[in-house]
Amino acid sequence: MAYKMVVHAAALAFDENASLDDNLSVFGNYIDQMDSALGADMRQQMSALLGGTYKAGEFWDRLFEICAAPPNEDRDASEVEAEAVLANEATAQPLAAPLPPVTGWLLEGVSIEGFRGVNNEGQPLELKLKPAKVSSISAVNGVGKTSVYDAVRYAITGKLPWLDELPAAERDEDYYQNRFHSTGQSTIKLRLVAEPGGEKCVITVSRNRQGLRSVAATAPWDASVLLTALNREFVFLDGPTFQKFIDAAPLDRGRTFSGLLGLSAYSALRQALAGLANTRAFNNHFSVAAHAQIKTREERTAGELSAAIAKDYEVLVGMPLGELHATAAKEKCQDALAQIAPLKPVCERKSFAAIDIDACIEAIKDSEGGSKRERLGACIRERGDLAKVNHEAPTAERAAQLTTVAAQREDTLARTAGDLMLQLYQAGSKVMETEPWEDPHLCPLCDGAGTHSLQDHIASKLSEFEALDMAARALATEWSESGWTELLQLESAMEPNAEKRLLAALHTQAAAGSITKTEAEALAEHLAALRTKACEIDAQLAAEQAHLETELPPSSVEVTTKVETARRLQDSWNKLEISQNVIAKEAARVDCVDRVREFLIAASKTFATAEAGMSKARLAAVEPVFKDYFRKMAFHGVEPAVSKKANGEDLRISLTQFHGLTNVSPQALLSESFRNAFAISLYLAAASLYGGLPKFVVLDDVTSSFDAGHQHFLVELIRTTFARPGNATGPQVILLSHDTMLEKLFNKHSGSGTWWHQRLEGAPQVAVLPQAGAVNKVRDRTISMLQAGQVDSAKEGVRQYLEYRLSDLISKLKIPVPVDIAFNDDKQLSSEFLKAIEAAVKLHKAANCLELDAAQEAGLNANMVTIVGNFLSHWGTGQTVAFSGPSLLGVMQAIDDYCHCFTFEPTPGAARTYYKSLSQRQ
Repeated sequence: MAYKMVVHAAALAFDENASLDDNLSVFGNYIDQMDSALGADMRQQMSALLGGTYKAGEFWDRLFEICAAPPNEDRDASEVEAEAVLANEATAQPLAAPLPPVTGWLLEGVSIEGFRGVNNEGQPLELKLKPAKVSSISAVNGVGKTSVYDAVRYAITGKLPWLDELPAAERDEDYYQNRFHSTGQSTIKLRLVAEPGGEKCVITVSRNRQGLRSVAATAPWDASVLLTALNREFVFLDGPTFQKFIDAAPLDRGRTFSGLLGLSAYSALRQALAGLANTRAFNNHFSVAAHAQIKTREERTAGELSAAIAKDYEVLVGMPLGELHATAAKEKCQDALAQIAPLKPVCERKSFAAIDIDACIEAIKDSEGGSKRERLGACIRERGDLAKVNHEAPTAERAAQLTTVAAQREDTLARTAGDLMLQLYQAGSKVMETEPWEDPHLCPLCDGAGTHSLQDHIASKLSEFEALDMAARALATEWSESGWTELLQLESAMEPNAEKRLLAALHTQAAAGSITKTEAEALAEHLAALRTKACEIDAQLAAEQAHLETELPPSSVEVTTKVETARRLQDSWNKLEISQNVIAKEAARVDCVDRVREFLIAASKTFATAEAGMSKARLAAVEPVFKDYFRKMAFHGVEPAVSKKANGEDLRISLTQFHGLTNVSPQALLSESFRNAFAISLYLAAASLYGGLPKFVVLDDVTSSFDAGHQHFLVELIRTTFARPGNATGPQVILLSHDTMLEKLFNKHSGSGTWWHQRLEGAPQVAVLPQAGAVNKVRDRTISMLQAGQVDSAKEGVRQYLEYRLSDLISKLKIPVPVDIAFNDDKQLSSEFLKAIEAAVKLHKAANCLELDAAQEAGLNANMVTIVGNFLSHWGTGQTVAFSGPSLLGVMQAIDDYCHCFTFEPTPGAARTYYKSLSQRQ
């Protein structure tokens, strides 16, 4: 009996405010009611479905086995439940101490060594962050700012997609590690603090020279679990992320947005269920078409056998078979043979199936004798055997139909890339489904990596062959249903030369639906030839039979005919029983496959509807915040909008207003800065409402496409509305930027008590250091390298130290500088600083208001000569080979002495301090 699935009147709906586990429990109860056995198994596999660790084939087979298993009527549900409880008690482990309740994690520090552009061998870069303030980190290009962003991203996500997607030829070595670090080991530490209890956790992420990653966390935390919870789409934001979001296809954009709404697990499960419910893949796995052909073929065979039995029964018994049951019919056949005197000893007290027909032939021979009667039996038998294999199907019309269908397949094939490309895509799909294949972007053929999922790309390409597959299935179905497969015995009998047996040669191809039109035409001609030959042989045997019947007594002919008819009946009934068993088996299999398919389709549809409802509700909550954020960035005259397709995953973006135009495309009309503002607003709005456990956001150069005014508006949006402390429940924001103009804004906010700013100095070859104390560390490390003779590595440190000390002087003494000084490259900047200071000193001296004494003036000139002559004159022209260790050590001392000339003792013996300005001591 076919299984009937329970149909629910009420649709499933998820509670937007419930946890994932609670909603999955509701879903589990729902599918349990649909099908208790299959639902129970799916519930057990839920974690594998969420994590993507399941294999569709194994999943389908397990559900099929559940359906195919015979019901155990001796055990009720309570017994099964009791056994499960006992099993759980037997395997139960002591409960670990419960973890403190955590509603979110903040980032209060990062430590980096040996990763990307941060060497810092033996002295990790330590960045202190302020969870209650906006934190900003700035650096000029090439110092290591982005390496900080990459380090935190790698620690949490386990990869850097842009690096992994490089062509194989460009990533033949591991570029995750700093190439100047002697051990090849990378170490990243994230210092986290929990809300609301303030518990501390340090997660250490290491990567060795072989690229193996390891993670650890301070007790009682589980590093892997915690990192998974922190891996949310909005935590790491940069320009490329926003651009990809805007340019993405609606489906990809919708799946990304599900992550922003805190629904990434729901989206992953929805995709998994949709994949399992994919009818084409499901049917291919269970070979539904092939088994349907088997059932059809056996039904046709059973029909032919039943007709042959009815005909032969009437010959043997002398009356029509009618509706007589097979058992009774066999008894009458046995009785008919037993009534023939010579056969009575052979047939008495035996079932019809147990009668030995050959013994019957011998009995007749002994009774009547004669080779003619024996030959008559052989003729009847040979004609009967020939009739069995010379089936009426396929008819001439169906043979012509095979040619037509083969031609249609050829036409479809011509519109695709061909069988060879299909085999390539199919092979690629199989390779990527293997367990060791972990990178979904890495091509198994060329070893290159793309920006999109290769598996999705292959699936898309394979879908282009759907029409070809349909044509091939139609051809295979025509081959099977029209009866070609039953003609193999006829060919074997008619064609003694195996090499000329065309049906046998093309059978496998035809069953797969891949023969050509020419081959189909050849098969039709071959079939006609076989039937002609069979007819000729049958005619010869018929003539011989007729001749023998005229020579033998009528009784001998009648007995021989009945014995051979009995032989055919025995064979037909045996074959009919086999066919009926196959039909029953296939019918039971169809019921199981249909049950699994209907369950998966219903489960997928139910979950998709519930997920879409929750996503729609969250989108409705995000949209007004998103529009408000966009307005606050002062993009006037433009109003953005987002919408999701009903019960679908697609996220569509639009402009409801664009300077008077309505409902237009943002991709087509907006500039890069507007598009980025669109994405930034949406990401931040989603993060503000559905952030989850990560309570921090890291932004890397997100303002690079904005002009100064819009940079200011974005920073103000973050400072006053989005981030802490302006928004007490908002996330902690960490901004990274190389923009020197923006750094001035950061410095301005640093004095407000709501902002924490740091500047990075250093170089990838040596070390990256934060501004607090960085200048002294740069000086000490540079002097150490010069003393060790490492002049080439130390020269960058000399430049950085000089620039910092001079810029610090200019700031402290309020010395004016030319407006275009920020646009000079690093070979000219220090010289421009010196010129600005020298010009200011001369101006104040001419005005007779210079606070410096004569010794200090002389010291300025002397030290400037050393700095210019031994360093800047060579650095500015690129002639750095002229540097020597002793001369650069002298330059380092001259820098300190030069700056010392601008200090004084407030009181005798007191620590020296800088003049307030060139004309004012204090």
